[in-house]
Amino acid sequence: MYKIGVVGPERSVERILHYATEFESNLSFIGYSYNIVYETTDIIEKYHGDVDFWLFSGYIPYKIAQQSKYFSKERMEYIFITENTFYRGLLEVSHEIGKLAKNVSGDVLHVPEENYIGELKELDKMLDHLYIKRFNAITSIDEIINHHIELWNEKKIDLVLTVYPTVEEKLREKGIPVYWVGPLNQDIFHTLQLFNEKIQTFYYKETQTTALVVQVKNFDFIKMANENGYSIHFLQLNMKRIVLHICEKIDGYLIEESNGRFVLFSSRGIVERNINAIFEMIDRLSAETNQPVVVGIGHASTVYYAENYAHQALQHLMEKDNKGIIVMQEDGTTKEFFQATSQITYTSRVQDIKMIEKLQLTSISVRMFAKIEAILNELKIEAFSAKMLAKELSMTERNAQRIIAELVKVGLVEYCGEESRQTRGRPAKLYKLSE
Repeated sequence: MYKIGVVGPERSVERILHYATEFESNLSFIGYSYNIVYETTDIIEKYHGDVDFWLFSGYIPYKIAQQSKYFSKERMEYIFITENTFYRGLLEVSHEIGKLAKNVSGDVLHVPEENYIGELKELDKMLDHLYIKRFNAITSIDEIINHHIELWNEKKIDLVLTVYPTVEEKLREKGIPVYWVGPLNQDIFHTLQLFNEKIQTFYYKETQTTALVVQVKNFDFIKMANENGYSIHFLQLNMKRIVLHICEKIDGYLIEESNGRFVLFSSRGIVERNINAIFEMIDRLSAETNQPVVVGIGHASTVYYAENYAHQALQHLMEKDNKGIIVMQEDGTTKEFFQATSQITYTSRVQDIKMIEKLQLTSISVRMFAKIEAILNELKIEAFSAKMLAKELSMTERNAQRIIAELVKVGLVEYCGEESRQTRGRPAKLYKLSE
């Protein structure tokens, strides 16, 4: 049975736990309440070892949780507050005050990608005025309360919609019509159903078979350099000792192949949690052999396919002369790790027929184009030069220029400007992916 930590204001947590008991599953729910939303990270830091997954009462605590080093999209979910909540609040309070409220004040956490603000603004279509108070990490509860009180005293609003139960309590004490925006029962049930499916998917991924193929490059050169027959055997023993350490850490099974290659089998979950240790193994093997070391990893439902994907990943590293780790899995997703904290994810499977037809007119593969898209998304940039692309793809600038030229020719990339240089010479051309 999985343990789910429920995080939110006390009233939200109580409401979620009440409905969770009626939800039939193999999940066990534990409540963790906060007074101020920024206590979310403290809760996660303190209790991360006591639960398997986290469920947040809304997007705001989920956003705050992203600041924690234990944040995980796969292990966390939040209850999505639909616009029905706001309309219900508007109607309930309008009934209380005996008239349809047309002027409303609301408060919201200031984050760029936030969902709540979009839902709140939907009310603007039926209101005369909508005042929104955005708060951040240093905003006090008193500041939010005073903002609403000031609007009320100036007779600019008919009611308040707030995400804080504390704000609701203080405003009610002052006789101000207010509605606390909390999760409704249908929102809770819907999220629990989706979260349960997400957990089952996670369990499947955790238990997937994983193969790791470790390769010391240029091993034939190493053997030739060690004329003394015993020295190469001692080197191989030291290499095996290093690989055995990681094998033990991931609870795996080791097969030693020839020419500096090792194959390990384990499960996906434990391997993904030990990427740092795998990079440490790579560094130790490189130091021991004075040669680059690469690792191909394959995730699949069977040992055969897992090893097959691992060998494909390794071959990709060898052909492109890349360093680090590449992970391939059954759904076509590929991850490239440059170091433990730096990675890009892309897919070799594209369902855009027009794009495939355009790429077929070039020498560029779907995988390469997907990788370029992933790199630009990872770097959060729109315009790029041939020099920048060459650096990110570990290729010559001339080869990058060729790729760009082919993509421009079929309309997948377009010229968008120039980059001025501090030194003499032509300015570098800038390009962007076509929309």
